[in-house]
Amino acid sequence: MTTESRHRPNGKQGTSAMHLSTTRGAATMRMLLLASAAALAATTATPGLASAQTLPAPQPQTTLAAPQLQTLVKPNGGASQSTNNNSQAADLPGSVANPTPGSFVVRLNGGVWTEFDVSGSSANDASVTKGTTTTLGKLNTQNMATFIRLYPGFDAMAANGLRYGAAVEIRENFVGNATTTNSNGASGVTSGQTLYVRRAFLYLATDQAGILRIGQADGVTGLMDNGVVTFKNFDTGGWTGDHFPIPSNMVVTFPFFTGHTAEYGNAKFVYLSPQFGGVDLGLQYAPNAGNGAYSCAYAGAVSATAGTCPALSSSSTLGDGARFTNQYVAGARYQGSFGPVGVYAVGTYTGSGSIDYTGPAPASAAIGGYNGKFDDLSVGFVGGTVTYAGLTVGGSLQGGRFNGSYALQPENGVHGRAWLAGAQYAAGPLVAGVSFFNYQSQGAVALTNISQRSENGLDVGGTYNIAPGLWGFAQYLYGTRHQGNFDFVAATTGAANNNVQAQILILGTKVRW
Repeated sequence: MTTESRHRPNGKQGTSAMHLSTTRGAATMRMLLLASAAALAATTATPGLASAQTLPAPQPQTTLAAPQLQTLVKPNGGASQSTNNNSQAADLPGSVANPTPGSFVVRLNGGVWTEFDVSGSSANDASVTKGTTTTLGKLNTQNMATFIRLYPGFDAMAANGLRYGAAVEIRENFVGNATTTNSNGASGVTSGQTLYVRRAFLYLATDQAGILRIGQADGVTGLMDNGVVTFKNFDTGGWTGDHFPIPSNMVVTFPFFTGHTAEYGNAKFVYLSPQFGGVDLGLQYAPNAGNGAYSCAYAGAVSATAGTCPALSSSSTLGDGARFTNQYVAGARYQGSFGPVGVYAVGTYTGSGSIDYTGPAPASAAIGGYNGKFDDLSVGFVGGTVTYAGLTVGGSLQGGRFNGSYALQPENGVHGRAWLAGAQYAAGPLVAGVSFFNYQSQGAVALTNISQRSENGLDVGGTYNIAPGLWGFAQYLYGTRHQGNFDFVAATTGAANNNVQAQILILGTKVRW
């Protein structure tokens, strides 16, 4: 049989046995080369393969399960140390992903704040005399601030449903002494700003048994209030917010035992029960006012400096008696609704012991009643709000044996009494509000039986969610302080500056993740 070549050189027609043989040989060679290349490729792709294998059939694509290491389900705008997973018995939907059985949710939340402010106070232009030395100074009314907070933590759930985890709050420490590192040089300012731990705790929880939190963190009053009945959930958080530029002696004391350092700074046990009919209960215990991750050399070794050993039970050093021991708190909270009206109510009681002062009465006792001794804490706190169509109104009351900000009342001093009223409106991305409080207390302990302190604080402000994770805020604060024979500017007894005031307007942004 002959095969006609349809494409021959020079356009000639006919058959050629030699050409046919050559064509078949070339085809065979190409097949051998292709087979060799395929074998080489298979061997290279599978090292150590010594013999031919049948490749498995391609597997159909499947939908993979969500990874167990998750971050947030939406941009975070809340307080990331106490989240929807660790601040009540049940884990609730919220800004932090809920763990599932066998999962471990790791997160690193954070925030960056920037703000510009204009402030004024009775200490902005002051002449201060201490002994034979008089100093003059004037503060600029404009200022800027930038600061960060970091919130590492994790939330996990065992196969049997036990939830557990840990949370930390890390803050920026600010330079405050112009004679040391707060110079005009960039290195001087930045190298003086360090990080420190504000909160650190672990938790164990189930929906049926409740939640136990152990460590340096918010107590029963702070968790149950959650800024609701004290109206701290707009702008920067009222008088416990981040209004740095006001001179410290001009800052009005926020009296309520919720959401400030004096309440969450010590190590404690906190238990919150499951919710029954809208009501949950809380219990708290702390051995002392410190975070005891250290040891005192021995009791007498610290007698020269008050406050250096929170583990003391008695001391002859003047000032040591001002700190509590064996702090305990019990509380109850109600959260519910009646048709379109939401109701929130909180009540707590705080008690304690105190370090027994065994030294002599100070010299000031000759003109007053201060003897170096202090009464135990015995304080009641109640508050409530009603919400309808985005508008929330309500307030708080607190009274009993306390002084300053979670401090003990001096023996023979007057009881602390405080009230707060507020209103807040939320509509879409906007939250705006106003609050006002009055606080009557002993104030300066050296003036026991001589005079008492009166303070007022006004907060007006709002927060606007510009975009996911981005907020703008505005805040105005105005406060007054009064105590007879106490010089607030010099922070000592005296006839000058017994009535002072401070105010500040803050405009800023914050980014939270």
